[in-house]
Amino acid sequence: MVYKPSPKPDYAKSTLIKYSVIKTHRWGDEISGYVKDWIYVSNKHLHQIIFGLKPGSNFKHSQSFRTIFGADEFLYVLSGLLVLSNPKTGEIKRVEEGQSVFFEKDTWHHAFNYSNKELQVLEFFSPPPLTGTSGVYAKRKPFLKKYLYKRSILNNPLKKTHYKNSFKVLKDEDISWSLYGQKQQLLLGDMVNTKNLKIKIVKLKGFQKSPAISFKFHSCFFSLNNSLQVSINFSKSPRVLKYRDSIYLIKGDSLTVKNNSKKEASLIVCEGI
Repeated sequence: MVYKPSPKPDYAKSTLIKYSVIKTHRWGDEISGYVKDWIYVSNKHLHQIIFGLKPGSNFKHSQSFRTIFGADEFLYVLSGLLVLSNPKTGEIKRVEEGQSVFFEKDTWHHAFNYSNKELQVLEFFSPPPLTGTSGVYAKRKPFLKKYLYKRSILNNPLKKTHYKNSFKVLKDEDISWSLYGQKQQLLLGDMVNTKNLKIKIVKLKGFQKSPAISFKFHSCFFSLNNSLQVSINFSKSPRVLKYRDSIYLIKGDSLTVKNNSKKEASLIVCEGI
């Protein structure tokens, strides 16, 4: 397959993006492996996708498909088991379902589905491809010919090892929490906050309704639950937000979210540039 740019969905107004209606995009070749993408939005502000790998498959890189970009990336594993590799250094990270991982621009990366079911991974990528950070950027980087899948390091559990990691698997203690709203009623966590990428997580208690949420720039809200009801700009016609659905929110607009379940619900949010 010859490299060609992926579709670039964009929206002129705040929009509910249903996972069930997104057309998939396939990329790759026999050397890199083949990947299926669900592209939610890709404009100059935001790039949000889910990528999928069949059980036991992987993506690496080839001359046409080089996996080193000029963007910071956040990955959240929705299903399957992701094994993420930096083939330049040999670093390997195991990222389980419900976990997330972050890495910065100029990081070579390969991904392996180390499970017997489809791997689906939510990805936020910033600055977005439309700013020149993806395929065009990658072709300007020196091609990596040799792959490493192991690091030659001493592993003494009683002593700290001194080497630089490319990937950070995020844990609860890595989240910086705040209380949002005039009455501090919403629990909001910063997962990533770099000059390129801002990722947050919203936590709603059972049957909780959020205050109006808005950010300085365009943003995307990704639902991790089936129990949410959303209203844009206090609309009297709320919409149902199911698992893997998203809301694309134009700057200046606000979003109100209600959890219709007794169980806690979560949304992952990316604030665009």
